[in-house]
Amino acid sequence: YLMNNEGRIIHSWEIEDTAPGVLEAHLLNNGHLVVVAGLRSSASSSRRSGSIREYTWSNELVWEISFGSGRRQHHAIDILPNGNILAIVWDTRLLDEAIEMGLRPQDSASSSDAVRTDTIVEIDRSNSELVWQWDVWDHLVQDLDASLPNYNEISQHPRRIDINYQPKLDWMHTNAAHYHPELDQIVISVREFNELWIIDHSLSTAEAAGPAGDLLWRWGNPAAYQQGDPVADRQLFWQHDVQWIEDGLPGAGNILIFNNRHNIGIGEYSSILELEPPLRPDGSYDWEQEAEIVWSYRADGFYSPRISGVQRLPNGNTLITEGRPGRLIEVSVDGEVVWEFVNPATRRGLTKQGDPPNPKGIDTIQRNILFRVRKYPLDHPAFAGRDMTPGERLVD
Repeated sequence: YLMNNEGRIIHSWEIEDTAPGVLEAHLLNNGHLVVVAGLRSSASSSRRSGSIREYTWSNELVWEISFGSGRRQHHAIDILPNGNILAIVWDTRLLDEAIEMGLRPQDSASSSDAVRTDTIVEIDRSNSELVWQWDVWDHLVQDLDASLPNYNEISQHPRRIDINYQPKLDWMHTNAAHYHPELDQIVISVREFNELWIIDHSLSTAEAAGPAGDLLWRWGNPAAYQQGDPVADRQLFWQHDVQWIEDGLPGAGNILIFNNRHNIGIGEYSSILELEPPLRPDGSYDWEQEAEIVWSYRADGFYSPRISGVQRLPNGNTLITEGRPGRLIEVSVDGEVVWEFVNPATRRGLTKQGDPPNPKGIDTIQRNILFRVRKYPLDHPAFAGRDMTPGERLVD
Protein backbone atom coordinates (compact mmCIF):
# COMPACT_ATOMS: atom_id res chain seq x y z
CA TYR A 1 0.00 0.00 0.00
CA LEU A 2 1.00 3.58 -0.76
CA MET A 3 -0.87 5.75 1.73
CA ASN A 4 -0.77 9.24 3.16
CA ASN A 5 -0.39 10.26 6.80
CA GLU A 6 -4.14 9.85 7.36
CA GLY A 7 -3.96 6.22 6.32
CA ARG A 8 -5.84 6.94 3.07
CA ILE A 9 -4.88 4.69 0.19
CA ILE A 10 -3.31 6.39 -2.84
CA HIS A 11 -2.21 3.26 -4.68
CA SER A 12 -1.74 -0.47 -4.09
CA TRP A 13 -0.13 -3.49 -5.71
CA GLU A 14 -1.21 -7.12 -5.64
CA ILE A 15 1.84 -9.33 -5.06
CA GLU A 16 0.51 -12.77 -5.96
CA ASP A 17 1.89 -16.28 -5.68
CA THR A 18 4.31 -15.61 -2.85
CA ALA A 19 4.81 -17.55 0.34
CA PRO A 20 4.61 -16.17 2.88
CA GLY A 21 4.51 -12.54 1.69
CA VAL A 22 6.52 -9.38 0.98
CA LEU A 23 9.35 -8.25 3.24
CA GLU A 24 10.10 -4.83 1.77
CA ALA A 25 9.38 -2.65 -1.23
CA HIS A 26 11.39 0.02 -3.06
CA LEU A 27 9.64 2.63 -5.20
CA LEU A 28 11.73 3.54 -8.26
CA ASN A 29 11.75 6.94 -9.97
CA ASN A 30 9.70 5.57 -12.90
CA GLY A 31 6.94 4.38 -10.58
CA HIS A 32 7.94 0.73 -10.66
CA LEU A 33 8.02 -1.20 -7.41
CA VAL A 34 10.84 -3.62 -6.57
CA VAL A 35 9.86 -6.09 -3.86
CA VAL A 36 11.55 -8.80 -1.82
CA ALA A 37 9.10 -11.70 -1.72
CA GLY A 38 8.76 -15.41 -1.18
CA LEU A 39 9.52 -17.88 -3.93
CA ARG A 40 6.72 -18.23 -6.45
CA SER A 41 4.77 -21.48 -6.16
CA SER A 42 6.98 -22.53 -3.27
CA ALA A 43 5.78 -24.89 -0.58
CA SER A 44 8.54 -23.67 1.69
CA SER A 45 7.50 -22.21 5.03
CA SER A 46 10.59 -20.00 5.13
CA ARG A 47 9.83 -16.44 6.15
CA ARG A 48 12.94 -15.08 4.51
CA SER A 49 11.97 -14.43 0.90
CA GLY A 50 13.80 -15.97 -2.06
CA SER A 51 12.85 -13.82 -5.05
CA ILE A 52 13.22 -10.20 -6.12
CA ARG A 53 10.55 -8.82 -8.45
CA GLU A 54 9.81 -5.61 -10.28
CA TYR A 55 6.23 -4.46 -10.93
CA THR A 56 4.98 -1.51 -12.95
CA TRP A 57 2.68 1.08 -11.40
CA SER A 58 -0.20 -0.83 -13.02
CA ASN A 59 0.88 -4.07 -11.31
CA GLU A 60 2.52 -5.82 -14.29
CA LEU A 61 5.40 -8.11 -13.36
CA VAL A 62 8.29 -7.09 -15.63
CA TRP A 63 11.34 -8.68 -13.98
CA GLU A 64 12.13 -11.39 -11.46
CA ILE A 65 15.18 -13.23 -10.19
CA SER A 66 15.73 -16.10 -7.77
CA PHE A 67 18.66 -18.39 -7.12
CA GLY A 68 19.11 -22.14 -6.91
CA SER A 69 21.77 -24.75 -6.23
CA GLY A 70 22.34 -23.96 -2.58
CA ARG A 71 21.99 -20.16 -2.92
CA ARG A 72 18.96 -18.18 -1.80
CA GLN A 73 18.25 -14.47 -1.56
CA HIS A 74 16.92 -13.40 1.82
CA HIS A 75 15.82 -10.34 3.75
CA ALA A 76 16.75 -6.99 2.26
CA ILE A 77 18.00 -5.29 -0.89
CA ASP A 78 19.23 -1.83 -1.84
CA ILE A 79 18.90 -0.04 -5.18
CA LEU A 80 22.22 1.37 -6.38
CA PRO A 81 22.48 4.70 -8.25
CA ASN A 82 23.16 2.81 -11.52
CA GLY A 83 19.90 0.87 -11.11
CA ASN A 84 21.57 -2.38 -10.10
CA ILE A 85 20.35 -4.26 -7.04
CA LEU A 86 22.42 -5.04 -3.99
CA ALA A 87 21.15 -8.26 -2.40
CA ILE A 88 21.95 -10.60 0.48
CA VAL A 89 22.12 -14.31 -0.37
CA TRP A 90 22.63 -17.43 1.68
CA ASP A 91 25.27 -19.84 0.43
CA THR A 92 24.96 -23.32 1.89
CA ARG A 93 28.30 -24.87 2.87
CA LEU A 94 28.56 -28.54 3.73
CA LEU A 95 29.77 -29.24 7.23
CA ASP A 96 32.92 -30.98 5.98
CA GLU A 97 33.75 -27.91 3.93
CA ALA A 98 33.37 -25.68 6.99
CA ILE A 99 35.56 -27.96 9.10
CA GLU A 100 38.26 -27.70 6.45
CA MET A 101 38.12 -23.93 7.01
CA GLY A 102 38.73 -24.37 10.74
CA LEU A 103 35.22 -24.80 12.15
CA ARG A 104 35.35 -26.56 15.50
CA PRO A 105 33.53 -29.86 14.80
CA GLN A 106 31.93 -30.40 18.22
CA ASP A 107 30.29 -26.97 18.13
CA SER A 108 29.40 -26.94 14.48
CA ALA A 109 26.05 -25.74 13.25
CA SER A 110 23.97 -27.05 16.14
CA SER A 111 24.30 -30.63 14.88
CA SER A 112 23.29 -29.59 11.36
CA ASP A 113 25.08 -31.02 8.33
CA ALA A 114 25.50 -27.57 6.77
CA VAL A 115 26.28 -23.93 7.51
CA ARG A 116 24.66 -20.96 5.79
CA THR A 117 27.00 -18.06 5.12
CA ASP A 118 26.11 -14.71 3.58
CA THR A 119 27.32 -13.19 0.35
CA ILE A 120 26.55 -9.65 -0.82
CA VAL A 121 25.89 -9.59 -4.57
CA GLU A 122 25.21 -6.87 -7.13
CA ILE A 123 22.67 -7.77 -9.82
CA ASP A 124 22.34 -6.02 -13.18
CA ARG A 125 18.58 -5.70 -13.72
CA SER A 126 19.03 -5.37 -17.49
CA ASN A 127 20.29 -8.93 -17.88
CA SER A 128 19.98 -10.55 -14.41
CA GLU A 129 23.74 -11.15 -14.27
CA LEU A 130 25.83 -10.91 -11.10
CA VAL A 131 28.40 -8.19 -11.70
CA TRP A 132 30.02 -8.04 -8.24
CA GLN A 133 30.10 -9.97 -5.00
CA TRP A 134 31.66 -10.04 -1.54
CA ASP A 135 31.71 -13.48 0.13
CA VAL A 136 32.38 -13.82 3.87
CA TRP A 137 33.95 -17.21 3.11
CA ASP A 138 36.98 -15.38 1.72
CA HIS A 139 37.58 -13.51 4.99
CA LEU A 140 37.60 -16.12 7.75
CA VAL A 141 40.07 -16.54 10.59
CA GLN A 142 40.44 -19.30 13.16
CA ASP A 143 42.78 -20.20 16.02
CA LEU A 144 42.00 -23.92 16.15
CA ASP A 145 44.22 -25.53 13.49
CA ALA A 146 47.67 -24.06 12.82
CA SER A 147 48.04 -26.17 9.67
CA LEU A 148 45.33 -24.18 7.85
CA PRO A 149 46.18 -20.98 5.96
CA ASN A 150 43.59 -18.87 7.81
CA TYR A 151 45.08 -19.67 11.24
CA ASN A 152 45.87 -16.62 13.34
CA GLU A 153 45.21 -14.87 16.64
CA ILE A 154 41.61 -13.65 16.48
CA SER A 155 42.07 -10.47 18.51
CA GLN A 156 44.93 -9.32 16.28
CA HIS A 157 42.85 -9.62 13.11
CA PRO A 158 39.56 -7.77 13.70
CA ARG A 159 39.10 -7.23 9.96
CA ARG A 160 38.54 -10.98 9.53
CA ILE A 161 35.63 -13.12 10.76
CA ASP A 162 36.03 -15.84 13.39
CA ILE A 163 34.43 -18.97 11.93
CA ASN A 164 33.99 -20.35 15.46
CA TYR A 165 32.03 -17.40 16.82
CA GLN A 166 28.70 -18.95 17.89
CA PRO A 167 28.46 -21.39 14.94
CA LYS A 168 25.00 -22.57 13.88
CA LEU A 169 23.11 -23.32 10.67
CA ASP A 170 22.02 -19.68 10.16
CA TRP A 171 25.42 -18.39 11.22
CA MET A 172 25.23 -14.71 10.22
CA HIS A 173 21.59 -13.82 9.48
CA THR A 174 22.48 -10.59 7.71
CA ASN A 175 19.25 -8.58 7.55
CA ALA A 176 20.19 -5.28 5.88
CA ALA A 177 22.65 -3.88 3.34
CA HIS A 178 22.95 -0.20 2.42
CA TYR A 179 25.22 1.54 -0.08
CA HIS A 180 27.07 4.85 0.37
CA PRO A 181 27.66 6.32 -3.13
CA GLU A 182 30.35 8.85 -2.18
CA LEU A 183 32.41 6.35 -0.17
CA ASP A 184 31.58 3.42 -2.47
CA GLN A 185 31.13 1.31 0.65
CA ILE A 186 28.41 -1.00 1.95
CA VAL A 187 27.22 -1.30 5.53
CA ILE A 188 25.52 -4.55 6.54
CA SER A 189 23.70 -5.64 9.69
CA VAL A 190 24.85 -9.07 10.88
CA ARG A 191 22.24 -10.06 13.45
CA GLU A 192 23.83 -13.18 14.90
CA PHE A 193 27.11 -11.32 15.51
CA ASN A 194 25.24 -8.30 16.96
CA GLU A 195 27.39 -6.13 14.74
CA LEU A 196 27.42 -3.84 11.74
CA TRP A 197 30.18 -4.42 9.19
CA ILE A 198 31.44 -2.06 6.49
CA ILE A 199 32.93 -3.47 3.29
CA ASP A 200 34.59 -1.89 0.24
CA HIS A 201 32.51 -1.89 -2.94
CA SER A 202 35.20 -0.07 -4.97
CA LEU A 203 37.15 -3.32 -5.29
CA SER A 204 36.67 -5.76 -8.13
CA THR A 205 35.16 -9.13 -7.26
CA ALA A 206 38.64 -10.67 -7.45
CA GLU A 207 40.08 -7.99 -5.18
CA ALA A 208 37.14 -8.31 -2.78
CA ALA A 209 38.02 -12.00 -2.37
CA GLY A 210 41.53 -11.13 -1.17
CA PRO A 211 42.95 -9.33 1.85
CA ALA A 212 41.84 -5.95 0.49
CA GLY A 213 38.26 -7.19 0.90
CA ASP A 214 38.58 -7.74 4.64
CA LEU A 215 36.25 -5.61 6.77
CA LEU A 216 36.89 -1.89 6.66
CA TRP A 217 35.24 -1.50 10.08
CA ARG A 218 32.89 -3.25 12.48
CA TRP A 219 30.96 -2.12 15.54
CA GLY A 220 28.56 -3.41 18.14
CA ASN A 221 30.13 -6.45 19.79
CA PRO A 222 33.92 -6.58 20.23
CA ALA A 223 33.60 -10.01 21.84
CA ALA A 224 33.02 -11.34 18.29
CA TYR A 225 36.73 -10.76 17.63
CA GLN A 226 37.98 -11.30 21.20
CA GLN A 227 38.58 -7.64 22.01
CA GLY A 228 35.88 -7.05 24.59
CA ASP A 229 33.53 -8.38 27.21
CA PRO A 230 30.35 -9.98 25.76
CA VAL A 231 28.17 -8.13 28.29
CA ALA A 232 29.88 -4.91 29.34
CA ASP A 233 31.16 -3.93 25.89
CA ARG A 234 28.25 -4.99 23.74
CA GLN A 235 26.29 -2.18 22.05
CA LEU A 236 24.02 -3.97 19.56
CA PHE A 237 21.38 -6.63 20.19
CA TRP A 238 19.85 -8.35 17.13
CA GLN A 239 19.75 -5.01 15.30
CA HIS A 240 17.96 -4.30 12.01
CA ASP A 241 17.85 -1.83 9.11
CA VAL A 242 21.36 -0.40 9.46
CA GLN A 243 21.87 2.45 6.98
CA TRP A 244 23.84 5.58 6.27
CA ILE A 245 21.79 8.76 6.53
CA GLU A 246 21.73 9.99 2.97
CA ASP A 247 23.23 13.19 1.64
CA GLY A 248 21.03 16.26 2.15
CA LEU A 249 19.31 14.90 5.27
CA PRO A 250 20.02 15.99 8.85
CA GLY A 251 22.83 13.78 10.16
CA ALA A 252 24.07 12.88 6.67
CA GLY A 253 26.92 10.40 6.80
CA ASN A 254 25.98 9.04 10.21
CA ILE A 255 24.60 5.52 10.62
CA LEU A 256 21.07 4.75 11.82
CA ILE A 257 20.18 1.45 13.49
CA PHE A 258 17.08 -0.12 15.02
CA ASN A 259 18.59 -1.78 18.11
CA ASN A 260 16.12 -4.53 19.03
CA ARG A 261 17.68 -5.76 22.30
CA HIS A 262 16.20 -9.26 21.95
CA ASN A 263 16.76 -11.94 24.61
CA ILE A 264 19.20 -10.05 26.80
CA GLY A 265 17.55 -10.75 30.16
CA ILE A 266 17.72 -7.21 31.49
CA GLY A 267 14.37 -5.79 30.46
CA GLU A 268 12.49 -5.63 27.20
CA TYR A 269 13.03 -2.40 25.28
CA SER A 270 14.32 -1.31 21.90
CA SER A 271 16.14 1.85 20.91
CA ILE A 272 17.16 3.83 17.84
CA LEU A 273 20.83 4.75 17.58
CA GLU A 274 22.45 7.37 15.36
CA LEU A 275 26.14 6.63 15.19
CA GLU A 276 29.02 8.77 13.96
CA PRO A 277 31.72 6.33 12.80
CA PRO A 278 35.44 7.18 13.13
CA LEU A 279 35.82 7.90 9.42
CA ARG A 280 39.06 9.38 8.14
CA PRO A 281 39.16 11.82 5.17
CA ASP A 282 40.51 9.06 2.89
CA GLY A 283 37.52 6.80 3.57
CA SER A 284 39.33 4.49 5.99
CA TYR A 285 38.37 4.02 9.66
CA ASP A 286 40.30 4.74 12.84
CA TRP A 287 40.02 1.49 14.80
CA GLU A 288 41.57 3.17 17.85
CA GLN A 289 38.86 5.83 18.08
CA GLU A 290 35.46 5.11 19.60
CA ALA A 291 32.37 5.70 17.50
CA GLU A 292 30.04 8.31 18.97
CA ILE A 293 26.31 7.83 19.53
CA VAL A 294 25.08 11.31 18.64
CA TRP A 295 21.32 10.70 18.96
CA SER A 296 19.09 7.97 20.33
CA TYR A 297 15.42 7.26 20.95
CA ARG A 298 13.94 5.10 23.66
CA ALA A 299 10.51 5.16 25.32
CA ASP A 300 8.45 3.14 27.77
CA GLY A 301 6.78 0.24 25.98
CA PHE A 302 8.78 0.76 22.78
CA TYR A 303 9.95 -2.75 21.92
CA SER A 304 10.20 -5.12 19.00
CA PRO A 305 12.32 -8.22 19.58
CA ARG A 306 12.72 -8.88 15.85
CA ILE A 307 12.47 -7.20 12.42
CA SER A 308 11.71 -3.38 12.40
CA GLY A 309 13.18 -0.34 10.66
CA VAL A 310 14.13 3.32 10.77
CA GLN A 311 14.41 6.26 8.35
CA ARG A 312 15.65 9.85 8.73
CA LEU A 313 13.25 12.35 7.18
CA PRO A 314 14.06 15.71 5.53
CA ASN A 315 12.50 17.66 8.42
CA GLY A 316 14.93 16.04 10.87
CA ASN A 317 12.32 13.71 12.34
CA THR A 318 12.79 9.95 12.29
CA LEU A 319 10.26 7.43 10.98
CA ILE A 320 10.34 4.21 13.00
CA THR A 321 8.84 0.84 12.12
CA GLU A 322 8.17 -1.00 15.40
CA GLY A 323 7.84 -4.27 13.58
CA ARG A 324 6.27 -6.84 15.86
CA PRO A 325 3.48 -4.59 17.17
CA GLY A 326 2.94 -3.35 13.59
CA ARG A 327 3.30 0.26 14.74
CA LEU A 328 4.68 3.26 12.87
CA ILE A 329 5.76 6.43 14.65
CA GLU A 330 7.44 9.64 13.59
CA VAL A 331 9.51 11.18 16.37
CA SER A 332 11.17 14.58 16.60
CA VAL A 333 14.81 15.14 17.50
CA ASP A 334 13.56 15.70 21.07
CA GLY A 335 11.90 12.29 21.10
CA GLU A 336 8.32 13.56 20.80
CA VAL A 337 5.94 11.28 18.90
CA VAL A 338 4.32 13.56 16.31
CA TRP A 339 2.55 10.86 14.26
CA GLU A 340 1.45 7.29 14.89
CA PHE A 341 -0.21 4.58 12.83
CA VAL A 342 -0.93 0.94 13.65
CA ASN A 343 -1.01 -1.48 10.73
CA PRO A 344 -4.58 -2.80 10.51
CA ALA A 345 -3.87 -5.59 8.01
CA THR A 346 -3.71 -9.04 9.58
CA ARG A 347 -3.98 -12.63 8.41
CA ARG A 348 -7.50 -12.61 9.80
CA GLY A 349 -8.68 -9.42 8.12
CA LEU A 350 -8.60 -5.75 9.04
CA THR A 351 -8.69 -4.27 12.53
CA LYS A 352 -9.55 -0.70 13.47
CA GLN A 353 -7.26 1.99 14.78
CA GLY A 354 -7.54 1.95 18.56
CA ASP A 355 -8.39 -1.74 18.83
CA PRO A 356 -6.68 -3.49 21.75
CA PRO A 357 -3.14 -4.55 20.84
CA ASN A 358 -3.93 -8.20 21.54
CA PRO A 359 -7.58 -8.97 20.70
CA LYS A 360 -8.82 -12.25 22.11
CA GLY A 361 -7.74 -15.15 19.93
CA ILE A 362 -5.16 -13.19 17.94
CA ASP A 363 -1.48 -13.85 18.45
CA THR A 364 0.33 -10.50 18.45
CA ILE A 365 3.46 -12.14 17.00
CA GLN A 366 1.56 -12.81 13.76
CA ARG A 367 -1.37 -10.40 13.73
CA ASN A 368 -0.04 -7.30 11.94
CA ILE A 369 3.74 -7.36 11.83
CA LEU A 370 5.63 -4.94 9.58
CA PHE A 371 9.08 -5.70 8.24
CA ARG A 372 10.03 -2.22 7.07
CA VAL A 373 8.28 0.96 5.90
CA ARG A 374 9.62 3.88 3.87
CA LYS A 375 8.26 7.40 3.41
CA TYR A 376 8.53 9.26 0.08
CA PRO A 377 8.22 13.03 -0.53
CA LEU A 378 5.32 14.37 -2.58
CA ASP A 379 7.75 15.54 -5.27
CA HIS A 380 9.23 12.07 -5.76
CA PRO A 381 9.67 11.41 -9.52
CA ALA A 382 7.47 8.31 -9.31
CA PHE A 383 4.44 10.50 -8.62
CA ALA A 384 4.87 12.87 -11.57
CA GLY A 385 1.79 12.89 -13.79
CA ARG A 386 -0.07 10.35 -11.65
CA ASP A 387 -3.36 10.73 -9.80
CA MET A 388 -2.31 11.10 -6.18
CA THR A 389 -5.79 11.80 -4.84
CA PRO A 390 -6.17 10.00 -1.49
CA GLY A 391 -8.91 7.40 -1.44
CA GLU A 392 -10.58 5.63 1.44
CA ARG A 393 -8.76 4.71 4.59
CA LEU A 394 -7.42 1.20 4.77
CA VAL A 395 -9.72 0.91 7.76
CA ASP A 396 -11.48 3.53 9.89
